[in-house]
Amino acid sequence: MTLAPLVVPVMCGVAVLWLAQRIPLSGWRKRAVVACRLIAVGALCAALLGATYRQTETRPRRLVYLVDASASIDARQRDWMAARIASLETLRPRRMPRAIVVFGSDTRLAAAFDTEPLTDPVAIRRLLTEARVDPQATNLETALLSSFTLLGSAQHDAAILLTDGRETTGNVTGVLAAVRRLGLEVFPVAPPLVGSVKTVWDELAVSPTVQRGSPVPVQLVVLNGAPRAKTGQVTISMQGVEVKRQRVTVRPGWQVFSLSVPAIARGTMALDVRLTIPDEGIDEQRRAYTEVEGPPQLLFVTDRTTAVPVLAEALKHRQIEVASIRLADLPVDVHKLLDYDAVVLSNVAKSAVSTAAADTLRTYVSHFGGGLVTVGLGGDLAREMTAPSPLDALLPITFEPKGLQEAKRRVCMILLIDRSASMVGPRIAATKRASVALVKQLSPEDLVGILAFDTQPYIVAEVGPASHIGPSLIDKLVKLHASGGTDVYPALVAADNRLELTGATLKHIILLSDGYTPINEKAYEALLQAFHLSGTSISTIGVGSAFINVEYLKWLAQSTGGSYYEMRSLDELPQLVARDTQQQLGRLPFTEGYFRPVKSPTTDWFAETTTWPSLKGYLTSTAKPESRVDLTVNGGEGDDPLLARWMVGQGRVVSFTSDADVRWAPEWIRWPGFEATWAQVVRWAMRPRPNEELFVWMDQSQGAAQLVVEGALQDPRATLIAGERDAATPLALVQSGTWRWRASLEQIPSGWYQLTLESHEGTAPIFTKRWVQIGTPPTIGEGSGQPPREALLQQIAKATSGVYGAPDRALVPPTVVTTVTRPLMMWWLPLVILALLIDVALRGSSML
Repeated sequence: MTLAPLVVPVMCGVAVLWLAQRIPLSGWRKRAVVACRLIAVGALCAALLGATYRQTETRPRRLVYLVDASASIDARQRDWMAARIASLETLRPRRMPRAIVVFGSDTRLAAAFDTEPLTDPVAIRRLLTEARVDPQATNLETALLSSFTLLGSAQHDAAILLTDGRETTGNVTGVLAAVRRLGLEVFPVAPPLVGSVKTVWDELAVSPTVQRGSPVPVQLVVLNGAPRAKTGQVTISMQGVEVKRQRVTVRPGWQVFSLSVPAIARGTMALDVRLTIPDEGIDEQRRAYTEVEGPPQLLFVTDRTTAVPVLAEALKHRQIEVASIRLADLPVDVHKLLDYDAVVLSNVAKSAVSTAAADTLRTYVSHFGGGLVTVGLGGDLAREMTAPSPLDALLPITFEPKGLQEAKRRVCMILLIDRSASMVGPRIAATKRASVALVKQLSPEDLVGILAFDTQPYIVAEVGPASHIGPSLIDKLVKLHASGGTDVYPALVAADNRLELTGATLKHIILLSDGYTPINEKAYEALLQAFHLSGTSISTIGVGSAFINVEYLKWLAQSTGGSYYEMRSLDELPQLVARDTQQQLGRLPFTEGYFRPVKSPTTDWFAETTTWPSLKGYLTSTAKPESRVDLTVNGGEGDDPLLARWMVGQGRVVSFTSDADVRWAPEWIRWPGFEATWAQVVRWAMRPRPNEELFVWMDQSQGAAQLVVEGALQDPRATLIAGERDAATPLALVQSGTWRWRASLEQIPSGWYQLTLESHEGTAPIFTKRWVQIGTPPTIGEGSGQPPREALLQQIAKATSGVYGAPDRALVPPTVVTTVTRPLMMWWLPLVILALLIDVALRGSSML
């Protein structure tokens, strides 16, 4: 409550008290004079400040006849309206004033408010004819709003609306809430059809959602009032291109025509449907919308370009759309990833993931609820396990090299011995001892090969298990002699060819040479690239005359992830070879053999799977504390995580430490559960989708239209986007049941809207869209002989507390009790005058 209005009366009262000191009176007469002046000043201030009082009174209820004079009302229907008004006038109480308003696209006052009854239909018909309006459109909105021009404050007043409800312009549903708040009750009455009924396209129905590749059902509800059938044509267009044309035969009565068009692409599908009936002069087009949904979208990232990965093909068989790209093409703009529900990194070298790409993946997962699945690693596994990467923070596991843990390993080492003229004497003897030391370091099942070279390679011991080569190695080394020139390149090519044939996990070359060799830069660049892709490393040991090409040997070792050793004496050569062998074996970051996965005791996945196919290898790692491990394998030193997952912000990340290809998972690929298992893993990681049982419909049973949403949603938020204007209107959803929400559509114009719903499943957001049609679509063009739109007229009646088809209900009660606010000035001013007269009388002669 503000105190500002009290400031003036208080100041006036203080002034009166101060001036009272100068009044030449004393005793009770002085006090009475001061009191009279205070009363006069207070009453005058109250009158000037607009003090009011409320009182109830009974007044006659007012009535307005709203008469449709558009071209859709023929002459006989106008006569019926005049007769109906005349019959109602005989029932109208005399003290209840009435007025008549005629409307088409505009409005005219046909008869002002009067209590005299109009009981002559001819006179009423003449009034309706003389009130000329534009008959080429029906604007119910303007008709209702014109009532307030006559009524002013329409508290419990009534309007009898005589119309067929076939609105062709305006939007009456958008003003119904305002009409109800202003207190006008509307009683619609539809004139009966007289004579023949024309063909009318009553409704167009389209499914709100369809799956991509499925047909979009389109239904037209048509009424043929003629006794004979008529021929027409239905045309469906998309973006101006005709996609469907069908001839139809419209038989007498109500009929539903069903057509369909294919849903090709995901997203919003706008359909322009045209109905043409030449005999009736009908050529009407309407637009409808549907949302085309498709299977989940998956972005599959791999560096394999020769063939489609097995895992990608398996996911396609499980109704998942897969788009394959190379790592170099991974978007760094997160908005380009939002078209996908998850991203799979299959056998990708994590060190090759740039900081920008890793940041994009993190934003995609944590802020937008996307999914990330990593399957194995690519590149040089030894380096990938130890090298830090910006991707590491996203993963639920930490790769930790734990060395070889199984006997059944696939290791292949090739020793290249320079046998040129510079290796004569004790040097070639030292290389023979180094060969023996190498074989001794390996397990019997490990593969080993020894090649000698000058300008071309020679086989000393072909690649085979160490257990087979060891017994005959000495005899083969005896035949090795030094002679000729030096060219390392052909020997490296020969070693690479043999390593590729073995399919070994660890591929390593030890080069013993002085390093003086011809160098073709392009040839070496291509060869080193091949070594990088296959994960082959080279260690070099300088052996030869006094001069060694250290620069070449270091460059070759560093380019492939190997080591360069500087030898101080020939006696040290066998020890250096042995040391390098042990170093390579110790760096092995994975186990390889036959391992059977086991479900973790804490997992809630794979309830129907009791036994799992074996894997030939996996990457050793440790699960992070916040992650959940679903599958483990035992490599000999305890359980290692095979499948681990966790939440990152609003998204989900899964890591599988083996591969899903022929190298380590050939039995998995042949396993009948391969596709189902991987589909479960990938779908869990995907951005959640809403429950398929999501229903959106319009409820007009309470008068004002309400949007009803039913489905398994959590705290949903809704927005309406107009189909043509892109104007967004937020809706306040109020929960009315366990899985039901309602939103008022007051003041929402009729038309097509895209309803966007945002819900949550846990912490992950769910977005979905549905197309809804609000209100009644306007009729295209005016024409008589059409049935009334009873649904719209009933909606108008319910929304304004009226009754459809019962206009006599508007006549009762004839009076209403209202609360009126009146000013108090008529009481305050006499009080001021009386107080001043008493003041004058009390002062008497002292005034002189």
